[in-house]
Amino acid sequence: MSTLLRTLAAATILTASHASAATGDWTQYGFTADGRRNNTQETILSTKTVAQLTPKWSANIPVGTSSAAVANGIVYVGSTDNHLYAFDAKTGTPVWQAATGAPIMSSPAVADGVVYVGSNDGQVYAFDAENGAVRWSMHTGYNNYGIVESPVAVAGGLVYAGTNNGNMFALSARTGIVKWTKTPVFSGEVLAPSVAHGIVYFANDLGGELDAFDARTGASLWMQRLGGGFGGALAVGDGMVYGISGGDLCAFDATTGVNRWWVPGGAVTGSIAVGARHLYATSENDMLMDVSTTNGAVKYNTYTQQPVRAAPAIANGVLYAGSERAGTALSAYNTANGKLLWQAATDSIGAAPTVSNGMLYVGSASNFTAYGLP
Repeated sequence: MSTLLRTLAAATILTASHASAATGDWTQYGFTADGRRNNTQETILSTKTVAQLTPKWSANIPVGTSSAAVANGIVYVGSTDNHLYAFDAKTGTPVWQAATGAPIMSSPAVADGVVYVGSNDGQVYAFDAENGAVRWSMHTGYNNYGIVESPVAVAGGLVYAGTNNGNMFALSARTGIVKWTKTPVFSGEVLAPSVAHGIVYFANDLGGELDAFDARTGASLWMQRLGGGFGGALAVGDGMVYGISGGDLCAFDATTGVNRWWVPGGAVTGSIAVGARHLYATSENDMLMDVSTTNGAVKYNTYTQQPVRAAPAIANGVLYAGSERAGTALSAYNTANGKLLWQAATDSIGAAPTVSNGMLYVGSASNFTAYGLP
């Protein structure tokens, strides 16, 4: 390949992988494939304006754990009624809906005009982002069928997914053809993958196994075996991989897998969000933690008055979190000090919030709701 073609190919991959980081669109579960759940481009919602959030529109669809993705003015979310839905992000006008063979608990990812999502029928689907037409579908189970509940990640022309019976996949984003697959040494549900600097990281919830593979070839780079199973998605930043193991927060060298720090918590749940030198985590014992990404030092512990099991989202100095306790279940906090800034009454929330272009999206047991400023 010529130098020019290599440069163009690299530019294409960079554009597809980091489009959300440049536009404010939240295109996949982790905002970008590294999984930090931090919208670095949000400018409308802030610590000064978030208290004015009000419901803008809602759709009467049941949402389990599917977190919304936003791209090019459309918001996409999976439902337990076996459909992926697309709505106008500002008005809520339905754009299309597409059926799968089972409930969608996985979170969608959007890249290059295609929406990718896993389903409890064991398949990963690719839909046209504009009209919902099926581009391809690929069954991940082989002879031992598994379901795809965890979010998928897209980077460098590949879709990464894991199943509840321990399989890890890299699929061609264009065709759905399996590029490589792995099975962990210690079985368990494979959680949402994170991708950064040519490496994809997978963890499972039972075996406590954390694996690092060459993102394109699947070659094994390193593996950590921990006592407690992992919970929630991983995040990568500043040369480290962050995760939750046995309810504790932990960080590993992203290149070698060496453990860098460990913060006992015992009750940290869901996933994490990572900002500049800060990691944020919620827990089932009603706490919000701010931890230094450098050394694991706890900056603050704030009592949230409600158990939060879904992953938080951060954007422009605000952390958003949903609770499984119905009532004032959706909350916004100041990331600097953990102070409560805003709350809204909702049904039980099992999905992680999404923040994009001045809007907050979250699904509950009975509705998918969009909040914005007056």
